[in-house]
Amino acid sequence: MCYANSNIKLVRKNQKLHNPDSPLLIGDVKEEYVVKEINEPSYIDAQSRLF
Repeated sequence: MCYANSNIKLVRKNQKLHNPDSPLLIGDVKEEYVVKEINEPSYIDAQSRLF
């Protein structure tokens, strides 16, 4: 359990929803969800490099 979550009942409920095969952190993609692909640029390449 995360120390930032004080609502233990909600934490336990969300743990039961976890699906390791799902692309979502908690739960699954449902039929009523609208999934859209977007072109989001990577900001990693713009970061300063130490070496």
